[in-house]
Formats: sequence, structure tokens, C-alpha cells
Amino acid sequence: MDKKGFVAVFEKALDRARVSECVASWLERFEKVEQVVPQMEGTLEVKEPSEIMWEPNLQFRVLNGDQFAWVYASLDKLAMETTGFQDAEISFCLEVLLELPDVAEVVDEKNQRRLDQLEKAGII
Repeated sequence: MDKKGFVAVFEKALDRARVSECVASWLERFEKVEQVVPQMEGTLEVKEPSEIMWEPNLQFRVLNGDQFAWVYASLDKLAMETTGFQDAEISFCLEVLLELPDVAEVVDEKNQRRLDQLEKAGII
């Protein structure tokens, strides 16, 4: 399977409230959300946003059946990145970004020109 990735650019910087809204959205739409906890060298299931283990750089795994996507977010940044596998229809790593609050733009990881612009602007 081919890997795929996307970058979501938000209208405002990611803070605890915005990340909590994203996790709540995933919990409503998908089967399971896990958070990577570096100190434990593993993942913990997040059943509600209040269970998020806060740190500057966050990593989640969103699961739905046999599909999953990794999500990378940093507090005080305007972007969130996802990776996963290319599916026959819509990639699950894109689906997890859809319907999130305040997303201004979603960029395919293969759009190097746009990613370079975002990096130059300090967004990613």
C-alpha cells in the first residue's frame, strides 16, 4: 500500500481548546482515538478530550475498522499533519481532517510548491 499524507492549515493557532475540539470530532465519527505517550513508549486510548495528556507536540492515532491515520499537532502552530495509507476512495488520513473546526486549507503532501510556501511563512 502507498503512504499518503496531508497538512491542514487552521485559521487560528492550535491551542488546547482547538485540539480538544478535533479529538471530540474524531470520537464522534470514528471508532477509536489513541494518543502516543512518549514517556510510556506506547499509546493510551482517549475516550474523551479531557483525557488528553498535554505536551507541546502531540501525536494521535485515529482508527476506524482496519483503517488508521497518524495525526501530528503542535500547540501554538497553525498546521496539523496526517499520514496513513492511500485507499481506493478517499484516504482515511484526509477523512480525519474533514469536518474539523476552523480548517482554512488542506494540502496534499505531494504539493511541494504549496508546502514550501507554508514553510517559508512559518506555518509548518
